Order: sequence, then structure tokens, then C-alpha cells
Amino acid sequence: MSTKLILVLGVVALLAYLGVSYGIRHRFPRIEVVTDTALKGRVSGVVHVRDSHSFFLNDETTTRYDFDAFTLAKGQEQLRSDGGSLNQYLHSGDSINKRPHSVELTVRRGKHLSQWVCPPAAAGQ
Repeated sequence: MSTKLILVLGVVALLAYLGVSYGIRHRFPRIEVVTDTALKGRVSGVVHVRDSHSFFLNDETTTRYDFDAFTLAKGQEQLRSDGGSLNQYLHSGDSINKRPHSVELTVRRGKHLSQWVCPPAAAGQ
């Protein structure tokens, strides 16, 4: 292969990657869940992009939700094996409940309830 062909293929691959990334972000906007956000629903889908996770709720695929600001509440250390991040913990089928202007979020997985909090630094965003 010639150097020019390799460069052209590299540029085409880069443009395709950027185009797909932009298309996904445009088609499925992402909402960062923080203190002001109110949510109630069931996780119906998970999107993995590189090392980040975002979630669809209630079978609606128009909006992705990011719960990265939430960490385990005190007394929930048994969940640390999942990394301590709510984005790492959540799975399809989990139920989420968060009141507006609250720093607390509850996740129900089967019969198990877990509590998550939005730290003050993230809450101010």
C-alpha cells in the first residue's frame, strides 16, 4: 500500500468515527442526573461508550441518563465490589426513585434497596 492510500484510509476512518460519535450524541441526548433532577422509573437499557455508561429509562430511547455524580450512601459498603459508582452498579431492570432537589437516590434491585447520594461538589453543577 502506498503512503497516500494509508493516509486517506486513516482520514476516512477518523471522520467515520467522529460522525458516528456525533450522531449518537445528537440522536440520544444525555442528561446528567444531579440534585435538581427528579426521576422515577426502571432501567430498560444501558449504553457503554468507552469507559462511561448511560441508561435508558422506562423503555424510552430518546434520552440517556448519566448517574456518575452519585456515590454510595454511608452504610452501603457491601456494594463496593461494583466500584462504588452508581453508573457501575446499575443494570437493566433496576428501579430508580429520586425526588426533585434531593441529594438522595434509591435503587431497587429485586428485594434489595440501596441508597446513593450526590456529593455537594457535584450537586452544585
